[in-house]
Amino acid sequence: MSTTTTEAPPGILIPSLPNDVALQCLARVPRQYHPVLAAVSKPIRSLLSSPELFAARSSLNSTESLLYLTIRSLYGKPKGWFTVYGRRSNTNDDNKSNIIVAPVPGVPKDRLDWSDCAAVGSKIYVVGGINCVSYSTKVWIFDCRFHTWERGPGMPTVRSQAAKTVVLDSKIYVIGCWTEKKSWVLVFDTVARSWETLPSPKLGVYNERVVGCTIRGGKVCVWLEREEIRFDPATETWEVFESGVRPGFHWTAQMCEVNGVLYCADEDTRTIRGLNERNGIWKELKLVNNRGLPNRFRDPCMVNVGGRLVIMGLGYPRDEIFTSELELWCAEIEVKMDRDGDLLGEVLWSKLVFSMSSLLVDMEPLFYTCLPVSF
Repeated sequence: MSTTTTEAPPGILIPSLPNDVALQCLARVPRQYHPVLAAVSKPIRSLLSSPELFAARSSLNSTESLLYLTIRSLYGKPKGWFTVYGRRSNTNDDNKSNIIVAPVPGVPKDRLDWSDCAAVGSKIYVVGGINCVSYSTKVWIFDCRFHTWERGPGMPTVRSQAAKTVVLDSKIYVIGCWTEKKSWVLVFDTVARSWETLPSPKLGVYNERVVGCTIRGGKVCVWLEREEIRFDPATETWEVFESGVRPGFHWTAQMCEVNGVLYCADEDTRTIRGLNERNGIWKELKLVNNRGLPNRFRDPCMVNVGGRLVIMGLGYPRDEIFTSELELWCAEIEVKMDRDGDLLGEVLWSKLVFSMSSLLVDMEPLFYTCLPVSF
């Protein structure tokens, strides 16, 4: 005797419409409205994180960039991973209600401070870090399409945390590690899901701080305290180069290129500056409106989201002269260069995402980053 299992019919997505037609309708809805759709019904909520919806959106060429935030610290309120829904293009609209910061579900309980993140395709890779008192080789992979986490292939044994990660041709370059093989850069091939080590440019590089790194001209460019070096994947060789970035310029380790201008943060003045490589001149990014942002950012991280500059950083409350609080802000800025070569920024939206005691931040670091993911 044989038995058959009858699957329960799928829930109705939209009354009076066949589910295949409803799927095509819902696949056209921008992601900024997905939190609202999720509250409509259980079938729609399940659909929003299903392979069927992703396949339908891909066939319709409806790929969008979504911004993901991570916030971690040793003290303070519980934090985690968040998705930013909604991006306003009308700069005259002061209504912030369409900017939603929603928590990411199912984040692993593994606590890794000083880890770094990289986005490749629709996935975010969380690499290394410090677990209690030891350096970790763990890799976690988050699939933004389906809100699922998995353990990835671990890194080779490391003796320090990564200074920064950059992505080139689906490969993640983990820069600043010191492994037992004396390798300074590890490379993770996200397609082959395997690790390899790069030859170090020189022995003394282990003692130099990485003050910036990015991908330019198909090469991995790294700025050290005293010189600039870059790796050419085509020839698998390192070389010294000059970019116009003057030695002694006090950056954070975060860099970002938008519309041909290289942006970085000046640690001394706590301002954002951009380098126009055509004339080698640094200019401060001037905000023509601030929409409640702090006057100065502290330790900002920056990413390019569709040709716009997204900044996430700490600042003191604007309306308080004496305060022990620090606020963590995220903002999207339209950047452009005027006829005089000055850099101007138009804040499209800004959002206060977290606040805590400045004393705690000084005693125990606050770890945060922002990543654009297209899917």
